[in-house]
Amino acid sequence: MNTIQKINSNLELISKHFRNELRSIFGDKGAILILIGAVFIYPIIYSLGYMNESLTDISVGIVDQDRSAASMKYAAMIDATAELDVDCKPTDIIEAEKLFMQNSIEGVILIPKGFERDLLSEQQTNVAIYADAGYFLKYKNTYMAVSYVNAYFGGAIGVKHYLAEGQSLQKATASINPLNIQTQILYNPASGYGSFIMPGLIIIVLQQTLLIGIGLMGGSFSESKASPFLLSFRKRRKEIIPYLLGKSGAYILISAFNVSFAVILVHDWFSYPDKSNILDVIILLLPYLLSVIFLGIGLSTLFKHRESAIVFMVFLSPIALFVNGLSWPTSAMPDWIVNLSKTLPSTTVVPAYLRLRTMGASLADIRSELTTLYCQAGIYFLLTFSYFYLRIFINYRKRIGKLNEHKKVTNC
Repeated sequence: MNTIQKINSNLELISKHFRNELRSIFGDKGAILILIGAVFIYPIIYSLGYMNESLTDISVGIVDQDRSAASMKYAAMIDATAELDVDCKPTDIIEAEKLFMQNSIEGVILIPKGFERDLLSEQQTNVAIYADAGYFLKYKNTYMAVSYVNAYFGGAIGVKHYLAEGQSLQKATASINPLNIQTQILYNPASGYGSFIMPGLIIIVLQQTLLIGIGLMGGSFSESKASPFLLSFRKRRKEIIPYLLGKSGAYILISAFNVSFAVILVHDWFSYPDKSNILDVIILLLPYLLSVIFLGIGLSTLFKHRESAIVFMVFLSPIALFVNGLSWPTSAMPDWIVNLSKTLPSTTVVPAYLRLRTMGASLADIRSELTTLYCQAGIYFLLTFSYFYLRIFINYRKRIGKLNEHKKVTNC
């Protein structure tokens, strides 16, 4: 057989395995739901949940023990913030505590008696904040809103004192605020939680749905106890690479539609920050998808039942979300967790994807991540190839042993 015939034969095998895998996928309702349905559902549901971007109008109660013009103005400034909404003004702290425990309000602000007197006498006064630290975002927004009001309210009082001493408005303002800080919000102009977490979360959804779907198909195939190969037993070793390429090609095709929807359309629909060239994004995602697919095919050989694949991959999902740095910075994690997490392709691709998509980095800036992803894809391909090669070799030795035993029995 010449070289051209070998190439044509291998291409024919790749095409057959490609069609067989697609036929198996679209003949399995569970696989369709995971590989296609989940990628369409999860990004939309999560994006809708984070649509408001930031937490606003947190219901709080103000206990005004001073009931002066200054305290009422202070309370009005609290109510005017975007983060807080003053729903009620309890008469005392006991009533406020009852409302808080009944979940009628989510925070309490106490203005003490003598508030205005202390301000007029240029003495420091205290404002107490009772916020729900069990819900970190509510606690943070409540604390920050009151801090901003304190800064502006205190600054206005200081300016009035300086004006009363005969200073100009410009000098009075400079005395209160000698450093004029100008803040420029980079990469996330809306300062929204959705814009922060969703781009990376979509990439993790692509990984986990692929791993679960491939594992599901592997478990189903193991239950059927059929052979994945088409050639005779002696020639099966030559079919391993065509088999892996055909099988992975089917998942690449499905992933192309998923990427078009989740990474391009959903990103545009919800106006997530985008400073990238879409071609650069595709160049980054190609080795990512290859490494995930080869990892999934390798893992799928370990599952003897469909349910085993689902249980294992669902168990893996929260780990994949945690270790990539979205929910907690990797710099704060133990080194052994960071090193172990690099076995998952998402750990490498998520930071690179965010730098490329939201920070405007170029492919040259993520060269090391691209190299790592291609190395991962190569390693997982070789491991999977080695597994199939070893399994065929072991089965071949067993078959030869049985034939020899049969010959001995026949001779006897």
